Parts: sequence; C-alpha cells; structure tokens
Amino acid sequence: MYFRLKEPYSFRGWQKLPFAVRAEYGPKKFSDPFFMKKNEFLDVLYCNGVEEVDEKKLSEASAQIFRKFEVRGVIERSEKPMEPLKPWQRYRIYPSRWLESVHWSITGKCNFQCRHCLVSAPDSHQPQLSLDSCMRVIDEIASCGIKAVDITGGEPLVRPDYEEIFRALKERGIFIRVLFTNASRLDQRVLDTLKKYGHDPAFQISFDGLGRHDWLRGVEGAEKQADAALRLLQQNGIRTVASMMLHKKNRDTLKATAKYLAGLGVDSLRVNAPQELGIWKQYSKEYALTEDEVWEAYKDYIEWYFSERPDIGTELDEYFSCKKGETEYTIPAAAKQKKDDDLTKVRYCEDVNRSIYIRPDGRVAPCMGFSDTVLGDRFPSVLEEKLADIVQDSYYREVADTKLSDLLEENPACRDCGLITSCAGGCMLEDITEDGNYLVPDQRNCYIFRHIGIENVKKAIDEAKYD
Repeated sequence: MYFRLKEPYSFRGWQKLPFAVRAEYGPKKFSDPFFMKKNEFLDVLYCNGVEEVDEKKLSEASAQIFRKFEVRGVIERSEKPMEPLKPWQRYRIYPSRWLESVHWSITGKCNFQCRHCLVSAPDSHQPQLSLDSCMRVIDEIASCGIKAVDITGGEPLVRPDYEEIFRALKERGIFIRVLFTNASRLDQRVLDTLKKYGHDPAFQISFDGLGRHDWLRGVEGAEKQADAALRLLQQNGIRTVASMMLHKKNRDTLKATAKYLAGLGVDSLRVNAPQELGIWKQYSKEYALTEDEVWEAYKDYIEWYFSERPDIGTELDEYFSCKKGETEYTIPAAAKQKKDDDLTKVRYCEDVNRSIYIRPDGRVAPCMGFSDTVLGDRFPSVLEEKLADIVQDSYYREVADTKLSDLLEENPACRDCGLITSCAGGCMLEDITEDGNYLVPDQRNCYIFRHIGIENVKKAIDEAKYD
C-alpha cells in the first residue's frame, strides 16, 4: 500500500525529542503540532506516495498514527504509486526544539514617546543591529525550521533597510505573520514591498482612544497618522487589529473607539491595562486603573457590545474575547485552567514554549516583557550562540521551563489557596521584583480569581448577552 500527504499538508520533524509533525495551510495559518516518538516519526516519513508501506510490519503506535491521519484527511492511500511530493512538501529534520514562531524586534529605535513602552524605546540604549547581523538572525531562525515571524520594534519601519529583511525572510521560506507598527511610517510602498516578497501579514496598529491617542503615544498627530493607516489597510483588504491600552484618561472612550474602528473595517480591538513595566512605572501611580475600575469599564462595554453588536471582534484583557460577527465568547483567564494534578509537569507559561522573543540586540528571551528587567542581559545572544542550542539549553530555557510547582515552592500562600489549577499562576512578569524574582504571585490574577470571580464575570457576560 502507498500513502501520500494530501495538499496542502507538509510534515516537518525536529530533533531533540519529541519529534513534531504539523500541517501547513498556505503561507499564513498553521495547525496545532502533533508530537510523536522517533520510531513513529520515521514510519510516517514513508508517506511520500512512492515508497510501499507494509502495514503489517508497522508497530501498533505507528498504525494508530496512520489511522488518525487518514481520519483527519491528512494522508491518502492507494494500491499503486502516486505522484511524488512537491519540493515544498519534502520532509525536513531540524536540530532544534519545536517552536511555532519568533517575535522579533528588528530595532529598538522608535519615533514615538510612548508612556507605556515595555522596552523603554524612547530612552533605549540598545543598539540597532546591522543588516549583516539581521541576516545572521534570519539564518538562525531558518536553521530551526521556524516558519513564522512577528515583526515589531521599537518601530520596525524606522529601519531604512526593512525591505532587505523582508526579502531575506522570503528567501529562507519564512513568512511575516503579524507586523506591529505605530502606523507613522506605513504607506502604500510598505504594503507593495510586502506583497513583492510574498508576505501577507495581519497588521496590529496602536489606537488608544478617540481624542486620547496622542497623549499615550507622546507625539502630536499620532491619531491622524493611525487613522490614515487604518483606512489604507482597509482599501487594500488587509486584516487589521487595533490595540488599546486602557487607563484613566481614555476609559470613557472605549465604546466610541470600538464603533469608530468598526467603521474603518478593523477586524478586532484588543484592550489591555498596561503592565507596570518599562516606562509605565513612571505614570502608573497617577493614571493606572484599579482592577475594579478595569472590570467596571469592561462590564459596561460588554453590555453595550451585545446590545449594539458593532461589526468588530473584541478582546478585553483576561475577561472577554469574542470574534467579529459571532456571539460565542471565551474568558481568557478561565481558559488557562490546568487539568494535570502533577504541577511539576505543568509549565508556568505555555506561550513562551510556542514562541520566543528576540530583542533588538539579538538576545533571546521568553517574551518582550523581560527586556526591561534586571534579567534582560542574562539571556543568551543569537549572534554568539546557535539558536538551536539556546532553545534547548540556556538561561532562556531555564526560565521558559519554569513549572507551576516552582511557584508553589516559593509561595506557600499559593499552595494553600486551592485555586492554582484554575488561575494557572497568571503572568510570571506581572509582579517581578526589582532584583528579577519572577516566582512571585501575580496579584492582579489573584484579584481576578479571588475577589472579582470568574463565575461573576461569566454571569455578567451572559446577562448582557441574553437580555
């Protein structure tokens, strides 16, 4: 019997057990990875349409995998040889752990003066890598089989050589999944350049409230620039997400801002209260909302959202997420619930094991939030070590592998609370100390679960949805 992958599927394997197999859907969307042991992976390699497979000689585990893939429509069978795999479908094995994507700051420089910047870009002393160094970073990403990159900064489009970076990514089979920008440098030339090299990213544009955007961004005219960029993206049919940082000066604009953005064709509005990291530390005492104030603002918005049904999706921090045109919702905080009773096997943060962050100076960190902490310079540099080695064994790996049991060991109060499998510890950076201790309870997460209550959040949402 012969087996062959159905288009548009491609299997890719990673050394450093376990092996990972995943399906690719064109240039943008990936399926979830499917992990298997080495022997099963080697059997799957015969699904190339031209080598005969004796099903009787397959191990039971391999046979189950074949059956599972057939049910999912991943592979097809034939009694005769089939067309060989196309070049893009050929199997590859990479000397790296599996990673879905890279979040890469291609520059630390920025032309705005944002009051909440995680990397303190307006005052950043981090060097902007040379183009040659950027090429080396791209080569390292490609060597690990990573196919998706989210581009950010600073402001990524302040680099005069961004076209060369876009081109190099394309040449190495890496696509830009999301481009984060303040929109000040976004014009048709940028969009044409992306298209020229086969990139079709979504854009995330900062928009911090009608009439209030300029204040948070620290630049007069920033709101007009964002408006022009959003209209340009709509004209080009490009998926756009707007992000809004909620604080005392703009909370009263939330509903009007959503309605306005819906009119511009924005797909989704993501709203977050700024973390007390980076520059926001200077402003939080005067402008940050309490958690009760945040929830009241969100609750008011949710009532309006289900009443008015604006043509835009919404993500409200840890409280509420609903896609454009739908009414089914999720509560992100509740979605983190863990089922495994053995917390020595449960990672504190799952996201940092799907993606890595590369700083403007080439250091590899679990996420952007670590950049402006005392730990920042402890992370290894991709310019000095192979990325495959960094993600396997380094200080980055040590932090990324932190388990919930580590948090409990350091904090008896968390162990005695009884909610750890529900709250999943929150964010390891939310209350990181000045000396870099991230094994500290996330007080905001605690407040959401212990005082506001997930059941109360769900009740408020359902009442708004069904009234």
